Amino acid sequence: MGFSPQYGKPSRGETGRGLAVILVLALGVAIGAVVTMFMVLNPPSSPPARPSAQGADHSETSVRQAVQPALDAYGSGSYGDFWDLWTAGAQQLISREEYVRLFTLCPPIVADSPFTIASVAVTGDTALVQATRAGGTTEFGFVFEGDSWRYEPPRQEREEYRKPVDQLAAERRTAGFCGTALPDPGTTSTTPPQDPGTVPTSAPQDPGTVPTSGPTSGPTSGTTSAPTSAPPLDPGQGVPGRPMGFPR
Repeated sequence: MGFSPQYGKPSRGETGRGLAVILVLALGVAIGAVVTMFMVLNPPSSPPARPSAQGADHSETSVRQAVQPALDAYGSGSYGDFWDLWTAGAQQLISREEYVRLFTLCPPIVADSPFTIASVAVTGDTALVQATRAGGTTEFGFVFEGDSWRYEPPRQEREEYRKPVDQLAAERRTAGFCGTALPDPGTTSTTPPQDPGTVPTSAPQDPGTVPTSGPTSGPTSGTTSAPTSAPPLDPGQGVPGRPMGFPR
C-alpha cells in the first residue's frame, strides 16, 4: 500500500532554502545586468595599430620624392651633386673630382635631358627605380642609408670605378659610349700633310714655251714662234675649275 501525499504548509527549513536560492539567482542576474551595462557604455579600446616595419619612408610615393633630386642632378650634368647622393661605400670607389673628370673625358651621348620615373619596386631597404629619357630606359638602384635613399651603383659599374679614370674613359670611347669624339692623343701636327698633287709656288718653265725676252741679236728667221699645238699639261698643275690639292 502506498502512502497518501501530505498536504499542508512546508516546513520552515524548506522555505528558507528556497528563498536563498531565489535570492542568489536574482543577485546573479543583477550583477550580469550591471556588467553588461558597463561594457555597453565603456567599450574596450582597440589596440593601437602597430607601425609598419618599413615605415612611411619606404612607400613608393616617398621613394619617388626622395630619388628625384638625384636623377635631376645626373640628367642635368651636375655629376658632382649626383655623387654627393651616393652611398658611403660607393663613394670610396672613386673620388668626386675623378668622377666629374670622367664625364669631361667621355661626355654622355644624351646630355642635359631630365629623367622621368616610370616605376619603383621597394624590397626592404632597397629600391629599384626605372627612369626614362629620350626614349630610353635606365635602371637605378637605391639603398636606404642614414635615414635617406642613396644611389648604389650596380656590381659591374662598381668594378669599372676601380680602374684609373683615363683607362675607363678610353674603354668607353672604344665601346662607343661617349657622346663626342675627342682628338687622337697621338696626333702632333695641327696642319694636314701637303697633297703631292698641289702646284709648287714657282713651277719650272716649260721648255716648249718661247721666252718673252731674249738676246737682241740672232737670226730673224727660224723656229722662233711657239708651236701650233698646246704643250702637254704639267701633271703638277690642277684642273681648271677644281681646287688644287683635292683628289681628282
